[in-house]
Amino acid sequence: MISDDDLKSAIEDELNDLANDAILRGEATHPDWQPEIDSHAVLSICLRIEEETGVPISEDVVPVGGFADRAECVREMMAHAKTAVLEAENAQSKQEVH
Repeated sequence: MISDDDLKSAIEDELNDLANDAILRGEATHPDWQPEIDSHAVLSICLRIEEETGVPISEDVVPVGGFADRAECVREMMAHAKTAVLEAENAQSKQEVH
């Protein structure tokens, strides 16, 4: 299982990569009405978590519109990742018993 620190680093690295890409596209700022982390960015984070853990994160966890801020995004995505990893481990344990 991936450590909390490694998971948090992976999520923050992905957020940094997305921010740098936005700067390169000339989209460094966003309108006040737009969330800081949009749903497209959250999908990228889901894929990064899957890369790091080997466990897919359901797109059902992506909130409509995204997250208001970075801290909320990191906190929520860490929780979803931990749940998905535990569920995968439990499913694997059940298969090994049978």
